[in-house]
Amino acid sequence: MPVDAQQPGDTRSQPSHVRRQQILSAAARLAAEDGLEGTSIATVAETAGVAKGSIYLHFASRDDLIEALQAQVWAEMMEAPRLIATDDALTWSERLDAIVEHWIGYEFEHRDLYHAVFHEVATDSEEPWSEARGLLQQIVVGGVAAGEFDCGGLDTHIVVDFVLHGYAGPCYHEAQLETVIADMQRLFRRTVGAAGT
Repeated sequence: MPVDAQQPGDTRSQPSHVRRQQILSAAARLAAEDGLEGTSIATVAETAGVAKGSIYLHFASRDDLIEALQAQVWAEMMEAPRLIATDDALTWSERLDAIVEHWIGYEFEHRDLYHAVFHEVATDSEEPWSEARGLLQQIVVGGVAAGEFDCGGLDTHIVVDFVLHGYAGPCYHEAQLETVIADMQRLFRRTVGAAGT
């Protein structure tokens, strides 16, 4: 379920997992609209339509709530790429293109939420880049082994870190989404030495 989905109805009659999602959805909406720095548990509770004490049944603290929101945003960003990476019907270049399109499209669509939960507030957790890095490493190594990519002798870990960090900035440009996706796909393909680039 998307982090910014809204659940209608009286939350008092909802099962625990639904109420937890309603709280996360309320926090996501507040994050996207106003940021999280000044958002309190009381504000989240009011927005979710639950008692303040109910939040503590699901989250130990405000930081715990924000970390759960971060984890949910990241899970949404990674769900489709996990499937794309193992889709043998696609070439390695097509997998790379599809993941770039998904990530950039997600960040464009949820720009304010992403910025709020990963850049505005400090928590004890870090954005979980390791899964994204591992997934890209799998694609780059697979593409090299298949002869689709030629990294020119560069360490594939360095190539992966370069493209992983390089893609984030353009997500905040005001260019058309289609232009950003197409240009970033071309840059990714050039970086890994994809055939035909």
